[in-house]
Amino acid sequence: MLKLASTFLSHGFEPVMVTPEFIHHRIISNIDSKSNNSCISIPDGLEMDKPRDFFAIEKAMEFNMPIHLEGLVQKFNEDGEVVACMIFDLLASWAIEVGHVCGVPVAGFWPAMLATYQLIAAIPDMVRIGLISDAA
Repeated sequence: MLKLASTFLSHGFEPVMVTPEFIHHRIISNIDSKSNNSCISIPDGLEMDKPRDFFAIEKAMEFNMPIHLEGLVQKFNEDGEVVACMIFDLLASWAIEVGHVCGVPVAGFWPAMLATYQLIAAIPDMVRIGLISDAA
């Protein structure tokens, strides 16, 4: 996502990465201090003393984060900034509805897609060199 944001930045856009609080500090530590990438966190609703397992995160993503993202988009609009589109990690599919409610076009992005495609494309070569067996 950082690379995608940097690409948009290099084409004259002003991308803003919106992340849940529970991963915000990891994202910030990966942003080069010279970069113009902007990153904002939204409340995730996860309690600090509770386990952050898959189910807790999924519940927060479905029931807590959408209202905060919607509020953020509305704030941008009220401040006179145009939200041209929302590109979201497909794991956050709840953002589709937020985009529709706010009247903002949405597009899903799955960072693992390229790696998956490359793996599938490499299967014939892996069969040829004997790394995997031909199941056909």
